[in-house]
Amino acid sequence: MSEIDYSKIGLKCGLELHQQLSTKKLFCRCSSRMKEKNLESEFERKMRPVAGEMGEIDIAAMHETLRDRSFVYHAYEDEACLVDSDESPPQSIDEEALETALAVSLMFNLEIPEELHVMRKTVLDGSACSGFQRTIVVGMEKEKSGIKTSRDLVRVTTLCLEEDACKIKKTEGNRIYYSLSRQGIPLLELRTDPDIKSPDHALETAKKIGLIFRSFPAIRRGIGTIRQDVNISIKGGERIEIKGAQDLKLLPKLVENEALRQKNLLGIKRELKKIKFKKVKPRMVHVSHIFKGSESRITKNKATYAILIPNFAGLLKRKLTPDRTLGSEIANYVRVKSELKGIIHSDEDLEKYKLSKEFGILRKRLKARKGDTLIIASGEKESVRKTMRIVCERINQLIKGVPKEVRRAKETGDTEYMRPLPGAARLYPETDIRPIKISGKILREIRKNLPELIEERERKEKEEIKKRAKISDEIIDQIVRMGRKEIFDKLIGSGFDPKTVSSTLTSTLRYLEKKEGVNINVLKDRHFLETFGALKRRRIPKEAIPEVLKSFADNPKQTLDEVIRKLGMGVISRDDLRLIVQKTITENPNLVKDPRGKKIMLGLVMQKVRGKADARKVIEIIEEEMRE
Repeated sequence: MSEIDYSKIGLKCGLELHQQLSTKKLFCRCSSRMKEKNLESEFERKMRPVAGEMGEIDIAAMHETLRDRSFVYHAYEDEACLVDSDESPPQSIDEEALETALAVSLMFNLEIPEELHVMRKTVLDGSACSGFQRTIVVGMEKEKSGIKTSRDLVRVTTLCLEEDACKIKKTEGNRIYYSLSRQGIPLLELRTDPDIKSPDHALETAKKIGLIFRSFPAIRRGIGTIRQDVNISIKGGERIEIKGAQDLKLLPKLVENEALRQKNLLGIKRELKKIKFKKVKPRMVHVSHIFKGSESRITKNKATYAILIPNFAGLLKRKLTPDRTLGSEIANYVRVKSELKGIIHSDEDLEKYKLSKEFGILRKRLKARKGDTLIIASGEKESVRKTMRIVCERINQLIKGVPKEVRRAKETGDTEYMRPLPGAARLYPETDIRPIKISGKILREIRKNLPELIEERERKEKEEIKKRAKISDEIIDQIVRMGRKEIFDKLIGSGFDPKTVSSTLTSTLRYLEKKEGVNINVLKDRHFLETFGALKRRRIPKEAIPEVLKSFADNPKQTLDEVIRKLGMGVISRDDLRLIVQKTITENPNLVKDPRGKKIMLGLVMQKVRGKADARKVIEIIEEEMRE
């Protein structure tokens, strides 16, 4: 697929960034730590829609209702209360969360109303136990509201303070299990205008907004604490909202693939217009007798229905993105809106389903022409009939081009259908909370205490590190970005080796977190200072640092002596180390003449001593013994 000229196709792209705060919950005083230790209660609910402020039922809410799912909620000690289960009115708003939202609004030069009104936003997918999410518009766009980028100003439309949703735990059939621990945690939602001009520009904008968020002390950090939604359209297309892009690096691919998908859907629309394609009706033919004796498990002894789509041959295998065809797009739509897992069509390789012969008979039975497409679905009778109506619905949408919808971000950078695009009908006033007055005095006080932007702070910190230690710019960037500058200063100030300190605070911690699954956020300054103190006093070798820090992370309250005893550590004497080397050489005599022998021998010895010896000493003894 050729490279896209984004200005030519009229790309419009805006972002919605959702950033968690580290305060208490927004409308109760429950903890927001999400430890989920002691399950206190479990209850089940079903959701039904109500009309919004304009008297209309939102299309997305109706879509969820028709799926007829049940939701089970788990409430954990200190992390959920009657407010979360909607059995008690909300308490007063968390002051720290509100002040943070006001401060962020000022940072983006947004207009702050004199009175803030709490609204309810209908959410019926189960992720809000009450069936709605509370939200407050804190900042609104005015002249020069936004963020400067390399491609001009990206305007910021609104900043809202809202409740985060429940966390999904598992799905069993039509029942979904949620944890209430995340529901109600304060969330900043920042929306930009569609001023973003390319995939790379989207990444740059998201990074800049993220850096501004991180300048505030109440911002929560870590995996899953910030999420990006993307709104995309091209000339002739429609606005598509892509939900759940947690990996920032994936953002350019998502924008690129959605622009390409819309471009190809518009191409199909032109083709259908050219051949005067008309809306298809779900004229289903019961063909179980053709497929019930097939070798395929998909159709064997099941109700099977077929439909014929005139003049549609070849279109279902048309690529919309590198990983998605029109056929897989429709199959995904079917999976979301019906009980079946998909469909089978004549544009596919039918041999993989062992259905080539049956489709040949079906073609004759329905008198299909060469340019026609055949589609079948198998399963329970009513589910299959429903599926066929859904297939026709999606095919008829192709006549219009790009349907408005919400899509889910996938790890591949592609997306899949999630639900219809919600409208304003899902908003209505929160009647249990009074309007919140914002005085000029409050805003002046907040403006006076706005934090230094993290970009400027990091620039200063990097300059300070350069003056104190001779380490690479790349390592300095990592120390500052990971927020380890303060402990770096303390360790260097205590006389520890800058290279060992910097590698520990960057590559060692990254290894422990990514490869060992260690929660490095629980490590305090004390743990690093005691670990390096033990290294200086030769109680542990340098190679033992990862194991010691890992042990501290597993139980942050233990002392250094307890860690050393638990790990069986202590530096091996030179004489004992020599005996281990000699024994290893005896066990592996072929390594003496091997060009790579010393390196392999080092690895074998280090496995035996398990962090109780310095690698340099081991190499020194290996060389002495191998010479002899």
